[in-house]
Amino acid sequence: MFPADPGPRGSFCANLVAMRTRPLSLITLALALLLGCGGGPTGSNGTTDNGNVLPPPGGVAQFSVEPMVTPGTLTSLGNLGPPGHVLPTNHVYFYGVDFTNPPSPPDQTVRPVYAPATGTVAYLLQPSGTDWKIGFRATSTFYYYLDHVVLTTTLKVGDIVHAGDQIGTSNPGGSIDLGAYDLSVTLPGFANPARYGPETLHCVSPWLYFTEPLRSAHYARIRRAATAPDKDGHIDLDVPGTLAGNWYEEGLALDQTEGPSGWPRTVAFVTDYYDPSKVRVSIGGTIATPGIWTIPDDAPRPAAVTSPSGVVAYRLVYTESTNVQSGLMLVQLTDATHLKIEVFEGSQAASASFDGNARSYVR
Repeated sequence: MFPADPGPRGSFCANLVAMRTRPLSLITLALALLLGCGGGPTGSNGTTDNGNVLPPPGGVAQFSVEPMVTPGTLTSLGNLGPPGHVLPTNHVYFYGVDFTNPPSPPDQTVRPVYAPATGTVAYLLQPSGTDWKIGFRATSTFYYYLDHVVLTTTLKVGDIVHAGDQIGTSNPGGSIDLGAYDLSVTLPGFANPARYGPETLHCVSPWLYFTEPLRSAHYARIRRAATAPDKDGHIDLDVPGTLAGNWYEEGLALDQTEGPSGWPRTVAFVTDYYDPSKVRVSIGGTIATPGIWTIPDDAPRPAAVTSPSGVVAYRLVYTESTNVQSGLMLVQLTDATHLKIEVFEGSQAASASFDGNARSYVR
């Protein structure tokens, strides 16, 4: 089984993949540190353009340069990595290592990072450590960003960076994110679009925008099951009126959905980014320890669970071992947009009843 998103920060985040095969309580130990492995455009040193930065003259919505040359794994959209990425991620990864053949000892190579397209710097964010997230505006509607970059050049909002300019490096043995969004494209698969910012609501697959021969070379390398319908992946997986998709604890403000305060209060019933035939239950916290789980093959698919289904009990199973139960989850759609949910961590039971610890979630 191809591992779910271990995050872009090298050995620490990679070790969290292994933690999912251990007792739930162990994952709690990594909660605070993992916050740096995910998230959107937030940070104490950040400045946003609020749409006022102009695109460069003659800017085009295409990537003509590899942002980081690496022998490592490339991924589709939709990785999961709670607590920072409870929801399917709106960017792709250039990993520093190949997941199928990880080096020993761990790779510590520092790789140059280049601007893949000409663009105007729209924002600079430094959530933590030496990592920077840099957003660029390439055209009137097309934006892209690079994340987990160690800057080696001085940039400020309004600067024009050309395709092929080196802007920094990776962390030792680390990886980078590449995201893209187009304001002329709106994803249709979100039950409540008001919960999402432009990087998510208008997300597009970066792989589609690379010029040849880079595009074909990337598609040949992206790790995605042969049975998947495409190599790009998808993040808008809500099915209105059913359990499938993203849910938020009742009372969570719309503008907190994608920030750190919203991560623990989020649950997603989605498909695996590597093998979309597999169900993933992604928990950010609050109802249970953060983590990614699956359900037995004979359990009801989330898209088939509706209000008339009543209470549904899911055995939560470790994703790497489909016969080892980690807990029991109860779900009940009380109507099309309200979900009652409770998790009994460590339970080996096949059924249970709601008690006073159940919580209400909404779209």
